[in-house]
Amino acid sequence: MNRPPRRGRRPASAAAVARGLVVVATGALVLLAVLGAGDPLLLAAAAAGAALAYPAAVICVWTWRAWRARRRLRLGAGPPPPFVLPPVEELSCGQALARYCVSPRRFHPAEALELLIDGEQAFPRMLEAIDAARETIDLEAYILRDDATGRRFLEALRGAAGRGVEVRVLYDYVGSLSLPRSSIRALLSAGAAVAAYNPPVLARISWRGLNRRNHRKTLVADGRVTFLGGMNLSDEYASSAGGGGGWRDTLVRIEGRAAALQAALLFESAWRKSTPYRRASRPGRRRRRLRAALRLLRQRAAARGRRASRQASRQAAPPEACAGGPAVQVLGNRGFGNRRLIQRSYLQAIRKARRYILMENAYFIPNRAVRRALAEAVRRGVLVAVIVPHDSDVRIVACAGRFLYSRLLTAGVRLFEWPAGMMHAKTAVVDDAWSVVGSYNFDHRSLLHQLESVAIVADGPFARRLRAQSLADLAASTEVRLATHESRPLRRLFAESAAYYVRHLL
Repeated sequence: MNRPPRRGRRPASAAAVARGLVVVATGALVLLAVLGAGDPLLLAAAAAGAALAYPAAVICVWTWRAWRARRRLRLGAGPPPPFVLPPVEELSCGQALARYCVSPRRFHPAEALELLIDGEQAFPRMLEAIDAARETIDLEAYILRDDATGRRFLEALRGAAGRGVEVRVLYDYVGSLSLPRSSIRALLSAGAAVAAYNPPVLARISWRGLNRRNHRKTLVADGRVTFLGGMNLSDEYASSAGGGGGWRDTLVRIEGRAAALQAALLFESAWRKSTPYRRASRPGRRRRRLRAALRLLRQRAAARGRRASRQASRQAAPPEACAGGPAVQVLGNRGFGNRRLIQRSYLQAIRKARRYILMENAYFIPNRAVRRALAEAVRRGVLVAVIVPHDSDVRIVACAGRFLYSRLLTAGVRLFEWPAGMMHAKTAVVDDAWSVVGSYNFDHRSLLHQLESVAIVADGPFARRLRAQSLADLAASTEVRLATHESRPLRRLFAESAAYYVRHLL
């Protein structure tokens, strides 16, 4: 009688092995406490040991498995093939929207797009927009410092408020903790409105309240010009020659009222949840408040109109989405209910990719859905490359990300580490048709806890400009080889396992 071939036993998961170890450890600790005849110190030691046994066991099991697999991975790791970008088919704006975008009807034409690299290009253009504004300025920043770069922006904002522009500054309380009160008072005295996002309140302090942060970096001037990306207002992003940190980052400048309205609505949602500073009474204050209220009413009416149009027809992109310029959507997560909007847009583009995916991300700890989508793209013959920092400003995050290198490299994902300073950009480009620039990182914080925003662009010329910049960054980076990565010492294996275990807290 023919018997089916016996399948090999799947190894138990790390959690299952850890549970067994925890049962044994907890039993030993309880026995110790019982033998101690109710000694409070022994009981406290038993409780603490039981609480720490599970994570310690999981970390040890992960480290042991990585240690066992390293020889097999080194033997099977040959040199990577040459990095050659495959030829791509040229798609129209409508074809790119239909293939790569989740909600084509939410895209609108932009009059102009400009890719800005590092603070050397971005800061002068942002200051120029502030100086040219005549009606409104909405600035949203995670980090706003009182250094040379921050003072340039604060002075420009005070000047705009002094000439009658309605200026609103929204900063994250934790990110901008070093911002002195004197700078805030100067803004308020000039007539600007200032608010801090989610400051801790001692009467109702909670971990969720401290963890919920506004990570967006947005500037909207006169309801027409929008700057969006990952760049904070501090000296880290200034050029090294000018005394700055020389951090690598990317910003996009968008001209168009539709994109500015989408960014303004995200700003309004965060502004309403923030704590404003009181400002002294000034002539014309009531007029400015009335103007701001009318502007909010217009924005809400426009939003209701767009929702009605989306409900009427959701099948194809409207003809005006690609008329008169590239199609752009400013997308953000406003709360827990829509926390996966940005990731869903990334996954749609990754799953529909046919030729290549180039990504740059500062804090790259992708979850299972993203890792699976990237691995499936490689199996389809798509070239996937990700550029991450070699020397991160948050070392424990980089350590947690390196825990996943073996899985990504064995799946065929090409990893490159940026050697010169901090790589802080958060961009992606797919098939010369779909691209994204924003503040979104592939970590647990951006997915669940932080307010983020991105600009998604369906435009061939802009995608090719971003692709050229990504290839230039890739040429300046060092590729991570699987054989080299697997030769790291045991202490690094253990540190990576421990950092990855606490990734949800980073």
